Amino acid sequence: MSSLLGLFSDGQLPVTSYYYLSTLSTYLIPCFFALLALEALNIISGGWLPSVMKAIRSSRSTSTFKPHFNPNPVKIESKTHKNVIAPNPEALLELLIWNKVNARLAVENTHHRFWWERHTGRALAILLHAAEYPEHIQQRDLEFFATSVAPYLGISRETIKDQWPSFMTDDGTPLELSWDWGTKDGPPTIRYSVEPIGLTAGSSLDPGNLLAGPAFHQQLVRSLADMRLEWHQHFQDFFNGNDKAGFARDATDHNTSIFYAFDLSPTEVTAKTYYFPKIRAQAKGQSNLEVLSQAIRSAPLTTKKNLKAWDMFCDFTSDSSSKEIEYEMLAIDLIDPLESRLKIYFRCRETTFNSVINVMTIGGRVKNPKLRQGLEDLRLLWNALFDIDTNASPDASLPAVGHRTAGILYNVEFRLGEEHPVAKIYLPVRHYAKSDDAIIQALNTYFQHHKRGKYMPSYVKAMRKIFSQKSMEATSGIQTYVGCSIRPNGTLRVVSYFKPGIPEFSTSQRG
Repeated sequence: MSSLLGLFSDGQLPVTSYYYLSTLSTYLIPCFFALLALEALNIISGGWLPSVMKAIRSSRSTSTFKPHFNPNPVKIESKTHKNVIAPNPEALLELLIWNKVNARLAVENTHHRFWWERHTGRALAILLHAAEYPEHIQQRDLEFFATSVAPYLGISRETIKDQWPSFMTDDGTPLELSWDWGTKDGPPTIRYSVEPIGLTAGSSLDPGNLLAGPAFHQQLVRSLADMRLEWHQHFQDFFNGNDKAGFARDATDHNTSIFYAFDLSPTEVTAKTYYFPKIRAQAKGQSNLEVLSQAIRSAPLTTKKNLKAWDMFCDFTSDSSSKEIEYEMLAIDLIDPLESRLKIYFRCRETTFNSVINVMTIGGRVKNPKLRQGLEDLRLLWNALFDIDTNASPDASLPAVGHRTAGILYNVEFRLGEEHPVAKIYLPVRHYAKSDDAIIQALNTYFQHHKRGKYMPSYVKAMRKIFSQKSMEATSGIQTYVGCSIRPNGTLRVVSYFKPGIPEFSTSQRG
């Protein structure tokens, strides 16, 4: 400072320096007197300034400001191609277990990644969360799908769409999900069915899709140690055999030979298998029904005495009203054969409710008051789903639909030793309902009528997470069937079936 004053006194500073110093003093002098004033006030008040500063710091630490989350999840593609969901609290909860499984999953190829990340894996996670599965059961079910199912669903649908179109769904998707509504207000059960498909299925390397099935089955044996395979071995050999060279592609119909299905209960994953008689029937020059009957009567543990239920159904098939029935497939549970169901699936092109009554009562052979009560309840749901007036004649047909899967799908099921089969109906809402949104509204009306609507909001929320509101309102086709069976007490067991697609949180929408 003294040197600076010396320069002033000697007149050695240039004119511009005098200008800058005078400007600086203009700001410094008021600041200096302001500080002196604050200090004087601080002394007079007994030290209020530190208290003010403390209060300011305290108010900052207790601020009510919350960070804003985008209500819509945003997909971010990392360099390792792992899909990450941006921080939406609700989405984080729904996909919490999916992300946990995904972090440890060794994805085999882009096709595996598609089925797990882009197509079904996340949709399954949303359904399990919506159905209120415990987190450890969600993890069990997602790990099973990721490691034992997703690698065997064929090539990515974003690669070549129809190299091997599956008979599982109308657009060839080899997987169908379902939501079993259960009874009263009990929690729903999530299930799904698949057709195992190889990466070269439909090509010259594997024209009949015969390579994926054995590999998939061996994976199931490792994953589901409690499966019983006595009947599977019999029916697999009977319907499909081991003659890979004998495959002849059917250009007029599907070429699927086997389905698998999985029920995800709180205690275990239960597997089922479905077999198609058409390949053997064509090779032997027999009808599908003849081949089905031979397969059942030659199965291990079957006798003339314990097949009375099958005998009743065969008697029904000879009725004049049954002549046009189309027999599609046979299914079993992979459990003890004495406990397993035998299920025969068939399609009837007649779509009157009187034809429904005929099939559900096995041509009038099964008679009890509870069955009649259940049929009356079924008609309420029938009318709601298909928008039919309550005064309409039971002989009125649904609108004509010229499609391979049009008409009404049924199955009859029985266990060895039972006296009569039990019928189940699959209402093909994809063909006869106005829209997917109308289907949900009809189900909601039905469940509210029966005071069983506890999980309807969860179902609606899950469906709208996976599919867009616009697509649900515009047309039908996402929800494929509404399955109904009549329980011994006369109540309906209802199951919603739907086809997954590329979910809305991905980049495109299902076809």
